[in-house]
Amino acid sequence: MSVPKAFSASQTVPEQWYTGSLFSPSPAETKAGALAVEPYFQGAVPSGRFDAQGEIRPVTAQRSVSQYTLIKYGLTDRLSIYSLPTFSYGWGKGQSSTGVKFNDLPIELHYNILTARPARYRPSVTSYLGFIAPTGNYSGLSQFQNGVGQGVWFLRFGFQSQSVYRLMGHAARLRIWGVGRQPLTTAHLHDITSYGTSTGFSGTAHPGTFGNEGASFEYGLTKRWVMSLDLYGTWAGSTELTGKYRKTSQVVYTRSSWSGSYNLGPAMEYNWSPAMGFIGGVIVPFTGHNASRAIMPEVAVNMVF
Repeated sequence: MSVPKAFSASQTVPEQWYTGSLFSPSPAETKAGALAVEPYFQGAVPSGRFDAQGEIRPVTAQRSVSQYTLIKYGLTDRLSIYSLPTFSYGWGKGQSSTGVKFNDLPIELHYNILTARPARYRPSVTSYLGFIAPTGNYSGLSQFQNGVGQGVWFLRFGFQSQSVYRLMGHAARLRIWGVGRQPLTTAHLHDITSYGTSTGFSGTAHPGTFGNEGASFEYGLTKRWVMSLDLYGTWAGSTELTGKYRKTSQVVYTRSSWSGSYNLGPAMEYNWSPAMGFIGGVIVPFTGHNASRAIMPEVAVNMVF
């Protein structure tokens, strides 16, 4: 199928500097020794919860702020190693603040199966494979809101494709992706945990597979200024909780429902150079089921060395 002249990869694409959209994953670095560092600050303002029918219900939840830093290093011209250390802090709604907490830690290898050739309409394709280490607090907590981890090792896997076009005389970049996280172990729980148990509980939890998929579109207004938009869905399978309370001998078995939401992430990028830029925007869940709903403003600075 031919590409319309207004949206063409066969014409020369203007030089464009990008930061990257708010949520979309990026491809592997294309040069050995390249180091990408992108610190983010993200807020979360709870605005209800989607019930099983998709209706928004009121909910009492803390506000929070998270600081996470994307770190990616090119091991070769195709293979990169990636990590995302994350700290979070919660407060409000009549509850004690959580203090600063270190969350579970993702580590991945990114491999460029195909590298982009815009003049030939060949997008890049990157595969992802890695794990999430259970470094966040999840069991034996002083209060429920201190739980920021799941206590389980996860396998991370997925893909991302990126292509660049000429659209009405300007550069446009399209990304599509799909990723999943598969639990590999079981969480052993006692007392107050991130799974909602209270003092006296002893048991296990097996979280469900979860992931997200979507597309992002970035349009260059000038070489430095870029509009971006993410449209993506998140989903999570059922979590099984088994155990009992020691004093009462009450046996507990629960199985949560599947959950999911669809989200929009409009943002603006400003790039000082091809290697440094800023992005600011907000992520808004607009529909879903059995999932919390929070408005999430974000800012980040992207630097490549």
